[in-house]
Amino acid sequence: MKTIDIDEVLHKEMLLLDVRTPAEFEKFHIPGAINLPIFTNKEREVVGTTYKQKGTEAAKELGISIVSPKLPEFYKRAKEIASHREFAVYCWRGGMRSKSLVTIFEMMGLSCYQVEGGIRAYRQKVTAGLEDFALQTTPYLVLEGLTGTSKTEILMALEKKGYPIIDLEGLAAHRGSVFGRVDLPERSQKEFEAKLYHQMIAIGETPYYIIESESKRLGNIIIPDFILEGKQKGTRIHVHAPLSYRIHTILNTYHPEQHHEEITDAISKIEKRFSSEDKEVINQALETQDYACIIERLLLYYYDPRYEHKAHENEGNIIHLSYGSLEEGIQLVQNEIDRFEIKLRLEGEKVSL
Repeated sequence: MKTIDIDEVLHKEMLLLDVRTPAEFEKFHIPGAINLPIFTNKEREVVGTTYKQKGTEAAKELGISIVSPKLPEFYKRAKEIASHREFAVYCWRGGMRSKSLVTIFEMMGLSCYQVEGGIRAYRQKVTAGLEDFALQTTPYLVLEGLTGTSKTEILMALEKKGYPIIDLEGLAAHRGSVFGRVDLPERSQKEFEAKLYHQMIAIGETPYYIIESESKRLGNIIIPDFILEGKQKGTRIHVHAPLSYRIHTILNTYHPEQHHEEITDAISKIEKRFSSEDKEVINQALETQDYACIIERLLLYYYDPRYEHKAHENEGNIIHLSYGSLEEGIQLVQNEIDRFEIKLRLEGEKVSL
């Protein structure tokens, strides 16, 4: 049986088949991999219980009895997916699941490999890679501002222009508020860290990184310490926009009319922090689906005070920018980034002299 290490798999951008359960795959998988599960979620649970209660041999026998009838379908699917290409197969640690299928596939004439160490080897690569990035002294530019000032939209526009953006909210699939998961997929910490690693690899060598100011947690995702430290010390671009602009931006981002129940559930989680007046106004607005009123109340009496309090945690110099349209905001922020880059270049030239 042929094996291959994770570095070569990623370098060759090989087709990957993940033979773990759908639940394992959904929680965390190598980017681009296709799930071809040997066991269903329930079957995997039963085999695991058998292993604990009756031992290895009993678990193996049960596993074989479950898998054997499926082998023709596994071969058929793998052949269709591969379409005469080389591919690699992995499971959790490079154990029985991937080894069994690779052995069968090779016997049937398919050109395939078992990934050494399974997805655990990939996880170790990601962890080591982020540890290396943590040792860098690359400065950070931090875009901050009250909720609804189009910070994410500005960063996305700048990323398209080639600026070194680390989109933490996009990587975490969370918008950084109690409504942050509305209309977005769940994402695990491992998946977030893998996406962050690949994003930083894609950026490559750069004189600075640009991020949005975030707290330590984005939903269930924990931001790495080295990014938080970069944020706290980084140069801050603080953006300002009128309240009407912010309300309009949030309405266009969340489309609350399409997610009324999710919005209502999210508000219920924080309503204990509202005053009696705020609670009454918001509940009435929910009944009439007056989302602009809800957003205005939440901004003025919940999000804005919390944001202002958190902003004092950062230490870097602050540049203030005000705008009334997204296009103006993009241009103003881009101008400041360009000035920052020129400053870094001049400082580097002085050091070299």
